[in-house]
Amino acid sequence: MADKFFKNFPEIQYRLNDGQVIYIKDFFRKSKFEQENLHRVLNYTYYELDDGDARPDILATKLYGNSDLHWTFFLVNEIENYYDWYKDFETFENYINKKYPGQYAVGSASTNIVSAKSNSADKTNKFLLGEKVTSVSSEGRVILVEPDKNRIAIEGGEFVDNEAITGKISTKSFTPTSVINQRDGVAYYKKDNLRNNTEVSGYTAVTYYDEEWMNNEAKRNIKIISPGVINSVVKSFEKVMLS
Repeated sequence: MADKFFKNFPEIQYRLNDGQVIYIKDFFRKSKFEQENLHRVLNYTYYELDDGDARPDILATKLYGNSDLHWTFFLVNEIENYYDWYKDFETFENYINKKYPGQYAVGSASTNIVSAKSNSADKTNKFLLGEKVTSVSSEGRVILVEPDKNRIAIEGGEFVDNEAITGKISTKSFTPTSVINQRDGVAYYKKDNLRNNTEVSGYTAVTYYDEEWMNNEAKRNIKIISPGVINSVVKSFEKVMLS
C-alpha cells in the first residue's frame, strides 16, 4: 500500500496519560505539501471527535483501518503539533493541572503586590519569583506575580482567605481577600466579541479553565479525507512528495 512510503519518516515520542511512550511518524520534518497540490488531490469531509478519538492513530484505525494514516488529519487541518490534538476529559484535566498547578492569593489592591520606590513613580514587586511564602497554616513558593490583577500564584500548600502571607526573602506580607485555584483565576473579561484585560461593567469574567475548555472544544470538529478515497489520495500525495 502507498502509505508504506511514509515508513522512512523520522519518529517522535508521544507520552500517554499513563506515562507510556509511543512513537509517531514525524511527518512535519518532511517538505510541506504545496498548497496548490493539496487542494488538487484532497477530498475531505467533516468529523466530530469524541472522547474515544483521543489519539490520531486511534481515529485512523477507526476510519481507515490503518493507524499509519494518522498523518492525514494533520495534513488537511494544517496542524503541526501532535500535542495540539483534541484532548479527552482525562487528558484535558491532566493538562490543566500541570499548566495551572498553584493557587492565586488575591489582594484588595495592587499595592498589596507592588510598592513604589522612594522618590520615584516606579514600582517594584514585593514578592520574588521562587521565594518561599508562609502563612499560619501553610507554605509554598511564588510562581507568578501579577500586580495588574492584584494577585500572586503560589505552588504548594493550601492557603486560605484572610490569613496573612509573608515572603521569606522579601519579608513583605499581605492578607488576601480570597484564595482560589490558579485554574479558576480570571484570564480576561468578555462581551460578545470584545475582550478586556480589566474588569468592565457589562463584561463577563472568563477563567483560565473556561478559556482552555473553549479552545479544546473548538478542536472537536476536524476535516478528514473521505474513507472511500483515502487510498487514491495517499497515492497522489506520494507522487507529489517524490516529484
